[in-house]
Amino acid sequence: MSEFTGERVIPGLVDGDLFNEHLARYRFAALHQPVRVLDAGCGSGYGTAVFPAPATVTAVDVSADALHHAQQNFSRPGVRFVQASCEAIPFADASFDLVTAFEVIEHLERWPRLLAEAARVLEPAGILLVSTPNRAYYAETRAAAGPNPFHCHEFEFEEFAGALRAVFPHVRIWTQNHSEAIVFAPANQTAVKTILDAGGNASPETAHFFLAACSQTEITGNDVYAWVPSSANLLREREHHIAKLEGECAKKDLWLHELATDHSSLQVSHEATLTELRQRNQWAERLNEEVAERRATIVQLQEEAASSLAWVQALQGQLALTDLEVLRLQEMSAALEADLAARTAWARILEAQLAERTSHVLAQADELAAQTAHLDQQAELLDQQDTRLGQLRAERRLIAGSKWVRLGRKLGAGPAVQAGEE
Repeated sequence: MSEFTGERVIPGLVDGDLFNEHLARYRFAALHQPVRVLDAGCGSGYGTAVFPAPATVTAVDVSADALHHAQQNFSRPGVRFVQASCEAIPFADASFDLVTAFEVIEHLERWPRLLAEAARVLEPAGILLVSTPNRAYYAETRAAAGPNPFHCHEFEFEEFAGALRAVFPHVRIWTQNHSEAIVFAPANQTAVKTILDAGGNASPETAHFFLAACSQTEITGNDVYAWVPSSANLLREREHHIAKLEGECAKKDLWLHELATDHSSLQVSHEATLTELRQRNQWAERLNEEVAERRATIVQLQEEAASSLAWVQALQGQLALTDLEVLRLQEMSAALEADLAARTAWARILEAQLAERTSHVLAQADELAAQTAHLDQQAELLDQQDTRLGQLRAERRLIAGSKWVRLGRKLGAGPAVQAGEE
């Protein structure tokens, strides 16, 4: 932490009035005479020096650089520095009787966690002292510079009070303003009493900061507190500050003089560069003419190439159509070959079936011829039988008409012969 960025106060690198504005909060906290103090968001660590022994102070901050600076400048017995987030304090319940969180809450994305964690680590009668800028006043003072880039959430009075009372049943809020004071101090430093006439401005609407005391038990203190640093001589401090600014202005004047000298040297170099540039511009113009001619040639070649490309593309289109036709014919040929193969196979099957049936027909014909010959023999035999039958019938008629047969019939002797029986 070698420079002041606006995120944290660093003693010696900020205006004295600004530093005292922050240190006064720790002086106010020391009035509570705490024994176990947690300084949440300790920054550069200057606040730990305000709490006298026997108080022990645990100072936490999320920045390793800030804690390194604090350890180098404010380490002492009874003080320890711990890297931790104020949104997740790594200590047991009821570990402290005072928690300070000065100008921290507005830097946190999850600022309600700070209040919840403070309530957890405080003993039942412990107090949280928390401060934050008044958003209305702060926006007005930073109108030209714009919002503070390190602030996540700023509060007005009612929102701040409501947020605190949502966690702590007892809340008391002071306004903090930086006011000038006229101090009469005895030169012999033997004074035993300080008389302070300080009414203070309690209006929250115009306050620069809010400082609140929060507890689970009733808070009794409600006094006006004003701190005048022992080294505070406003006019002398301002004169020293002006002298410091004048010294910085002198350094800047010397720096500007050096810059002016460098600028003169650069001007001479610039003139030489302009002369060289003009010469190069003339050479560039000639080059531009050559480039223009070559561009014209290129345009002509591009046109010819475009024409050739169009012709090639037309041929490619025709080839594509031809390829499609060839593919179609190949597919048709393949289909015809497949059909021919199928028909050939079918013909071969028919041929085999025909040969088989022909063989069967020939066998049937031979069998038919044999049966025909047999029938012819049977017919011839029948003719012979018909002839014999006719002869027998004729003989039967003769027998039936014989007188001997008729006589036997009358006598009841011999067979009964019917003459007309077929």
